[in-house]
Amino acid sequence: MSVSVIIPTHDRLELLLGTLKSIKNVNVPPGTGVEVLVIDNKCTDGTYSRVDNLSGEFPYTLRVFRESKPGQNYARNRGLEIASGNLIAFVDDDVCFDEGWLRGLLTVFDEYEADVVGGRTKLWWRDVEKPEWFEPYLAPILAAYDHGDTVQEVGLPGPIGANVAIRRRVYQQIGGFRTSIQNEDNPLYRGNEVEYLQRADRHGFKGYYAPNALVYHWVSPDRITPQFFEESGWGYGHSRVSMKDTFGSFTAIRSMAGYLYLAGRHSVQRALAWGLGNTASKHYHSYAKNVGLGGLHGAYLRLKEEGLG
Repeated sequence: MSVSVIIPTHDRLELLLGTLKSIKNVNVPPGTGVEVLVIDNKCTDGTYSRVDNLSGEFPYTLRVFRESKPGQNYARNRGLEIASGNLIAFVDDDVCFDEGWLRGLLTVFDEYEADVVGGRTKLWWRDVEKPEWFEPYLAPILAAYDHGDTVQEVGLPGPIGANVAIRRRVYQQIGGFRTSIQNEDNPLYRGNEVEYLQRADRHGFKGYYAPNALVYHWVSPDRITPQFFEESGWGYGHSRVSMKDTFGSFTAIRSMAGYLYLAGRHSVQRALAWGLGNTASKHYHSYAKNVGLGGLHGAYLRLKEEGLG
């Protein structure tokens, strides 16, 4: 079995170096080949040369490649073109690997005949203390993915891009990631991998959750601010519209009605949470309200683009 680990990065050298340091300590089962592919996505901080210089001291193959088009999915697709593994794993450049990550991933692929595996992803409060007001239901917004200690089949697009792996046959059948989700109208994109996993689901591929394929996902200090929850909601709502293959009149009306309801409902709930002094609830409803507003804006732009508005 061979595994390709793809790590897109843009100007976050310090975080990336920490990620690479931690993956060196992952237990590799006998007979398993590993290659780590760092995709330098228009970095200006010396990422390419620094990673290239690390390759000689790595316990397995480490290579770095450039992708000149900005955007995470462009970087992921560059990695897919290069990857040679039977299994292809995608991780973010700000994670810390548990030593059992790879074994946990391989076990689920081997024993459950999985096509897509989402690894357990816990929040890593390295540079900021977890606020007293923080509640577990906010963790997925910060890119946590934790369904407990038991392997289970999950619907797609369940897993998150910070820690997800696919069999090569998934890529061979459905191709690469869609690159139109992140664009100048949607700079605050969220969920770049969602459309890809939805497409995998439509092709009949099965997804599983792997509790022992654990990484810790760094929490940036700016991710516990009101602005983060608002911008994340806007970006995700906008992205969901961008994921749709077609956007005719019927889809537009249904989508806009749904997003309008979402924005209105959560605006009221946010006001109630603010009045009660419930900070966690206020942030959650700010996020959900802006999913609606971002979706409305995205729908409007799609209508203009297709000559319907």
